[in-house]
Amino acid sequence: MGAGSLQDSKLFEAILVLAAQLYTNVITISLANNGLSSLRPVANLGMHFPKLRNLSLMNNMISDFRELNCLSESGSKVPLSNLSELILQGNPASEAELRQPNGGASYVEKVQQRFPTVSRLDMNPVTPRAEPGQETSGPSAQPVSRKLPFPTAQSFSEDAAVNELAVAFLAGFFKLYDENRSGLSDIYDSAAAFSLMVDTTHPTSEFARTNPDSQKRVDLTTYIRISRNLTRVKSQARRIQALVVGKAAVMQTIAQLPTTHHPVQDDKRFSFDAWRVDVADSAQQAVVLAVHGEFTEQPSQNVLSFDRTFVLVPAPPGSPAAAIGSPCVVTNDQLTLRRYNGFHSWLPQTEPAPAHNLNLSPEQQEMAR
Repeated sequence: MGAGSLQDSKLFEAILVLAAQLYTNVITISLANNGLSSLRPVANLGMHFPKLRNLSLMNNMISDFRELNCLSESGSKVPLSNLSELILQGNPASEAELRQPNGGASYVEKVQQRFPTVSRLDMNPVTPRAEPGQETSGPSAQPVSRKLPFPTAQSFSEDAAVNELAVAFLAGFFKLYDENRSGLSDIYDSAAAFSLMVDTTHPTSEFARTNPDSQKRVDLTTYIRISRNLTRVKSQARRIQALVVGKAAVMQTIAQLPTTHHPVQDDKRFSFDAWRVDVADSAQQAVVLAVHGEFTEQPSQNVLSFDRTFVLVPAPPGSPAAAIGSPCVVTNDQLTLRRYNGFHSWLPQTEPAPAHNLNLSPEQQEMAR
């Protein structure tokens, strides 16, 4: 659409009419960075683009959620009834709402009152209240069931050997991380790389809307200082600087992070996936280990959720890792932190979808076992 203000309703309507004639099956439109303080100029989006599923209003000047009404059932004769994704970040209305104590939950609520079919908000998944095209009753619509066609498992390992390695490594790693971080030096490769990413968005799950640890205000400044969140860090120099390379630098960096306690004795609070991968220019294989869980900061007692992905290779004979009994060394360590969002998403599903709804190939059926 071009940069600059597009507040002239007649001009904008002419542009929409012409665009609809040229492109008849549009499902994605970006109106980002247009200085829009009102959505009246685009009130007829649903009429011109009835198949629209993805809409970006990022980085405009929308200061009131009621501006969205002209695109929704509450204010439009042809609402965006198929909308699946909406991006509002960078607008005064969304930023102000997220600063509230219950900002994450109330933000989703205000959006889904108007667009109950939205399943991604600001590039984060949310539970829709209705399927696209389905008639809804507004705010009272119930969330759509998202059951998978087969029972879910808490964790996945490629085979028994990989599972044994993953369990042993995680138990030893978190014990050292919580009690003696300097001891981790033995299990990091001399050229190991470490990066940390902070996801500052508020959790939006049903669990998080009522959990006090999820709604608690948490100061993430210590982490944000070294965060390498590529969606926010745009400077190439800053991205390179935030990638910590070398054992000494990695140990210095993680030593500066707050003291933690990982509740490893309660295995339902953790989930992991582990599988082998080939290593370029090498006959050996590495193991990628992605773990999801939580920890409590000490002494603040803040609870945070995390994802941590390790790349592990066999410990060379005679290495410090082998000397302490570790079967592997860490070559890459990527840590992602976010406000607490619980652990219920990976607990085994007790009621899978009826089998008669499935149409899986033999290979897919084997994977689902």
